[in-house]
Amino acid sequence: MLMTVAGVAVLGAAILYGMMRNRSMTGAEKRLSEKATDDVYEAEQRDPANRSA
Repeated sequence: MLMTVAGVAVLGAAILYGMMRNRSMTGAEKRLSEKATDDVYEAEQRDPANRSA
C-alpha cells in the first residue's frame, strides 16, 4: 500500500511540474518569437539558393 501511495504522489508531482513548465508565453515573448520567425523567413527569401530556376 505504501508503494501505491508513493507512486500516486510521484505521479502527481510530475504532472504538477509539467504543468508549471508548460506555461503560456507573455505578450513580449510572443512578439519576440513572431519577429524572429519573420526574420528567418525573410532571410530565406533573400537567399539566392532558394530561388527556383
